Amino acid sequence: MVFPLERRATVLEQVVTTGYGSQRRLAITGSISTIDASQAPTAAPVNVTNLIEGRATGVQLTQNSGEPGAGAQILIRGGTSISASNQPLYVVDGVPLSADESAEPGGAGIMGAPPLPRNPMNLLNPGDIQSITILKDAAATAIYGARAANGVILIETRKGGTGGPSIEYEVQAGASSPKKRLGLVSGQQYRDFIVKQVALGNILPVAIAAQGTANTNWQDELFRSAPTINHNLSFAGGSANTQYRASLNYFNQQGIVIANGMKRYQARVNGTHNALDGRLRLGLNLTGSHIINDYLAYEENGGFEGGVFINMVNFNPTHPVTVTDATTGITTFYEIGPGAQSTRNPVALANQVLDKGTSDRTLGNTSIDYDIFTALTARVAVGVDRTAGDRNFYMPRNSAAGATFNGLAQRANRDNTTKTIQTLLTFHPAFASNRELDIVGGYEFGQSTLNEFGVQTRNYLTDAFTFNSLGSGIGLEPPYSFKTDRRLVSFFGRANVGFNEKYFLTGVIRRDGSSAFGEATSGQSSRPSPARGASIRSRS
Repeated sequence: MVFPLERRATVLEQVVTTGYGSQRRLAITGSISTIDASQAPTAAPVNVTNLIEGRATGVQLTQNSGEPGAGAQILIRGGTSISASNQPLYVVDGVPLSADESAEPGGAGIMGAPPLPRNPMNLLNPGDIQSITILKDAAATAIYGARAANGVILIETRKGGTGGPSIEYEVQAGASSPKKRLGLVSGQQYRDFIVKQVALGNILPVAIAAQGTANTNWQDELFRSAPTINHNLSFAGGSANTQYRASLNYFNQQGIVIANGMKRYQARVNGTHNALDGRLRLGLNLTGSHIINDYLAYEENGGFEGGVFINMVNFNPTHPVTVTDATTGITTFYEIGPGAQSTRNPVALANQVLDKGTSDRTLGNTSIDYDIFTALTARVAVGVDRTAGDRNFYMPRNSAAGATFNGLAQRANRDNTTKTIQTLLTFHPAFASNRELDIVGGYEFGQSTLNEFGVQTRNYLTDAFTFNSLGSGIGLEPPYSFKTDRRLVSFFGRANVGFNEKYFLTGVIRRDGSSAFGEATSGQSSRPSPARGASIRSRS
């Protein structure tokens, strides 16, 4: 039996997420780039910045360091500020994130700079990301006000479908290693050089006896082939009215330098439900993550003494990594002499000085959409972003770095909570095919509270407890603490007009009131001026 089939050509228009809503790709007048996460394959990506790198025009991304999960500087169409931050605003499923604030307290800068902070966006598993939209110009970012002056990165996560239940498991594995090595001399080459210099009379003969018998390649001792493993497990499904998706993630990446790495444990669940014949729509997104960071002490520098990498180049290759006492049989790291030393064994620096951080982050939001009538939709969304992080640092008394202080420990805790409430009205009447109109008006309230507290003690009798017994330190440095509380109240509106599928106009206005600005003097308000934007585009 033959069944004739009627052929019909249809065009599915692409819909792009924009500020507080979405638009047809054709009708967008501002500068916007969209990245489909499924089309941006990256070997075991650590965070969302790995998906952005090299995939959006006008977006420059620079890693702060080579550590796993390192922070990144993102410039959208160049820098806009000399002294303030140039980081863009991140919005995940409609919830603005505190991506400018580190999840953990800063490290201890003892005779040098502390390691740079890790990326706050490590909380989000790249495997849960559906798409990334980057708003680049003033017309596209104006809907988010002054805080979006550096651009906006909108992240949409993966949702459940209408099919039956499904289970997906994905594992990614890889390894990293240094691409190049420095051409340093070997132990024998260094000994031959010293002998030659003595023969030429440039140095005293006693220098020959000061050389060791080892042949240590300090680069080989510090660098390694570092494995990375990433496990993703997800459950999804649903019906015509209810869809859900849940996922679990375990990520473990070691750094190419010893004593350095990052682990992430994450769980995520989201769901949507339609009621009242589709007029009422409920949504829920919830993410929880636990991250463990192992920092490399003296990653940046070690002051005048130099850090791990400076000593890797400077330390004598004729000396061994460790020595064993013939009487006691105890093995210790080799140092040039007892006590504090300005030239230090780089392997000992990496292994003995502890700098560890952990952070727990919860990101959640719930939304209610209701069609008052066909052309008018009301939306209420509530979001919470809470981070609790700690940083633990210890310099042992039996190390060349910590001997100056007879042992030094520092512990710090940071808590950052952001709450947001959004109410929106969207008017989208149906016109003839050659005209279109879309108007969005809304109110937003945001409150952010940041607390941090830290204590440092010195002069220990033993290294047995590391940073877990601050009371054992005889010398107590003045502790520090601070708290900041900020609130933001905003009213905004946007209108999109199109005619004949050729001419498009977008107008935006926003008014922000922020507690970061003090009360006005002389009866004048110190609130920032409203943000406005408009753009026109015609399609030939």
